Amino acid sequence: MLDFQYPVLEDRAWMRPILSESGGMGNEYAFGTLFLWGGVYCRFEDFLLLNWGKDRVQYNFPIGKGDLKRVLGEMMEDARQRGDAFRMWGMTGSQCEQMEAAFPDTFVFTPDRDGSDYIYRSEDLIQLAGRKYHGKRNHLSRFARTYSFTYEDLGPDNLEACLEIAKAWADQSMSTGEKVKSPERELGALSLAIRHFDALALSGGLIRIDGKPVAFTIGEEINSKLFLLHFEKALSGYDGLYAAINHEFAARNLSGYEYINREEDMGIEGLRRAKLSYYPAILLDRYTAELRP
Repeated sequence: MLDFQYPVLEDRAWMRPILSESGGMGNEYAFGTLFLWGGVYCRFEDFLLLNWGKDRVQYNFPIGKGDLKRVLGEMMEDARQRGDAFRMWGMTGSQCEQMEAAFPDTFVFTPDRDGSDYIYRSEDLIQLAGRKYHGKRNHLSRFARTYSFTYEDLGPDNLEACLEIAKAWADQSMSTGEKVKSPERELGALSLAIRHFDALALSGGLIRIDGKPVAFTIGEEINSKLFLLHFEKALSGYDGLYAAINHEFAARNLSGYEYINREEDMGIEGLRRAKLSYYPAILLDRYTAELRP
């Protein structure tokens, strides 16, 4: 079997250049995604293989250069030896075509709209220019007129406030019956991010209203052109707060990037509407692959 291992912080030094130079735009190309969310990795010849748990098989497309047919064959054999059904996730249309060329009529590809990453032009989220963003600009103006707020970049003195916000947000969501997914898992990932904030080269921002921490965002660079947002939370009761933390952090910190990846909507209807309302430049297509019966 392939020797998958959980990453440690020291792995970032060698793994991040491989992920960055691959040109991948999905959230799985950030080391923090693997480290924070319990992914595992394996090096096979000139490929980096990612999987999402030692107890089940869910491979990503191999990262690297070499014989794709050989490495896919090894992955299928790995799943067989584990006694699990072979399954891959997160492929783009182009990657599905490469898999089909390597193994014709072997896989069934299924679109995964819920897993599509929303990728925006940084300039769009910062400038909010043009008629289509008129409502967003008005929303931000009303927020600034209504609330006495301050923004600050995240650092040692305010990181714990993010955890306070996330816990309060989870309580609010549960009490209102809002559809959310795995709040306990997200809180665990956030705690890990706060603990290793500098070692993971994370950055983020925090908003306070009347001195109370009410919203935050945290992310990391995937490559020199693309920044990924891992977490974004805002307490209810403050109209325009999500728009404010989104805009403040992007305007102050992300002008040097061409794109911002704001991850997937997980099939949550309200989240999908919110993400679409900012007009993504790229809705990164995602597919799963399984063996034909």
